Amino acid sequence: MDKHSRHISLREHLFRGMALMVAVLWWCALSAGAQVIINGLRTFADEGNNTLLYSVPQSVFGSDFTAVVQVDTASHWRNISVAGQSLGNNPITFSEVRGDKVYLVRAIENGNQVVKRLMFTFLPIVSIDGDMGYDYVDTHVTVMDPDGTTDEAMLAQVKWRGGYTNMEGRHKRNYSIKFVDENGEKQNRRLLGLRRDNHWKLDAAQVDLSRVRNRFATDLWLDMAREPYYYDQAPDVLLGARGKMVEVFAGGKYMGIYSLIECIDRKQLQVRKYDEDTHHFHGMIWNAASWSKEAEFKQYVTYNNNSPNYSTFVVEYPAFEEVHPTHHEDLYRAVRYVTNSDVYDYNAHAHEYFDMPVLIDYAIFIQFLIAVDNSVNNIYWAIYDRDVDKRLTLAAWDLDWTLGTNRDSPDFRGGRAEPDHDLKFSSKEFDMFKNPECIYHDDMIERYWQLRQSWLSEESLISRLNSLVAPLVESGAVAREESRWSGDTDINGLPLNIEGERDYIIDWMKKRLAHLDRTLMRHPCDVSGDGAVTAYDIIMIEQYLLYGVTYDSDFDVNGDGNITSTDLSRIYEYMLGF
Repeated sequence: MDKHSRHISLREHLFRGMALMVAVLWWCALSAGAQVIINGLRTFADEGNNTLLYSVPQSVFGSDFTAVVQVDTASHWRNISVAGQSLGNNPITFSEVRGDKVYLVRAIENGNQVVKRLMFTFLPIVSIDGDMGYDYVDTHVTVMDPDGTTDEAMLAQVKWRGGYTNMEGRHKRNYSIKFVDENGEKQNRRLLGLRRDNHWKLDAAQVDLSRVRNRFATDLWLDMAREPYYYDQAPDVLLGARGKMVEVFAGGKYMGIYSLIECIDRKQLQVRKYDEDTHHFHGMIWNAASWSKEAEFKQYVTYNNNSPNYSTFVVEYPAFEEVHPTHHEDLYRAVRYVTNSDVYDYNAHAHEYFDMPVLIDYAIFIQFLIAVDNSVNNIYWAIYDRDVDKRLTLAAWDLDWTLGTNRDSPDFRGGRAEPDHDLKFSSKEFDMFKNPECIYHDDMIERYWQLRQSWLSEESLISRLNSLVAPLVESGAVAREESRWSGDTDINGLPLNIEGERDYIIDWMKKRLAHLDRTLMRHPCDVSGDGAVTAYDIIMIEQYLLYGVTYDSDFDVNGDGNITSTDLSRIYEYMLGF
């Protein structure tokens, strides 16, 4: 009997029994309270406030919605009316559907009046049955896509996830979901148009007063980051986790707005698979799971391939429990190289160890966001195929403490969250870019100004943020979220005002860009230092060349050590788009 067969024989009967028991308990729970079913799909109930939620396509909003409404036959409801219409053989019409509109479901049960509040959303709904904890439990997960046709309860294993957000006393939990089959083996699922996989995460944005910072920042990174060095060999590579905004129920309670997200893994980063036949390592992935001098590339220690960790780096692929000893050597070499490098060594050899265009983009990205927790921590480092190229590229992860948020402050404001704060790159490999003697310093500034004309323009950033928040408002999710969580201890008892937080982020981004334009990322053609390249910069150099008028500015635009007409020409060329 092979290893896989032994594995099945030991687990199969136990898991099938547990799955059957969970299914029976689940259906019993449904029978305990009447299920309202619309067009063949069940509504989702918040048992705490007698509210039902159902997802429809966004095109339904603002118009009448006519549907077949039923109540499951196991209920004892009588004299049922929905939206003021008696429930019978005729469809029910819900007039002028909106996210903030409530339709009453009334019935008599055992002589008592029952009243339920039915609401509509156009966000997908994810429902988790039962109670969760720190360890995986067997349960069912249902995903209702408003444009889909199913509310299948899928077998899954679910637990709470996270670090800071998973401490005792937290309320709006993150969840890790692993879909399985009846034997407890992996079952891949394609959800909401994203990838097909068995492992998914629900991000609660627990301490984010906007609930969208992580989604906003990750999507921005996916758009602005240049392709990694192996893109031609793996064009499906993604340097971050895609996701969709959803509304979540867990254990019969409405849990609010979440982002259903993919995982960062081999499938996402498209590194080459481990060769199980020859036991040969090709692609590698590590997660910088917490802070350390090694994760800052400022110190190195000897690696131990019999451990899943190199300092605070954790090997993610190949998974240590499946392939060990592992192979930390290439990560160790990169950490040792940066630790021992001065700026001249870095100029000469950094490109041999790192995917420099991606690192430059990431340095700009976290500097713009003031992502304090992301210059060392929450980075996935990957090698495509160590036989071909041992350079490290990176993927971004967990970007909620960004865009003007300071978790060390009671109101999440101020201090290092101020828009004029200069982020200290705690990692040495990024900090090198700030040194004017580093050859990548000018590359970073040039790339920043390219991005300022596209993904980092005010218009693009504001549009991106509004495109996330507006559907949450229109669908009614914002009102439900604020009602559920405003004043909770998760957010230090602060009021939850998502539209107000959006306005704060917009104002913050404008100020942040203006600060970077004038200081850290000041363009060489901006001789006046006002954060823009205009005719005034031309006039300043002309007056210097013609009349010797001097200002407290740097007129040497092209960096050749002299101030001549070539500096003037460089400004003209930039303004004309050359």
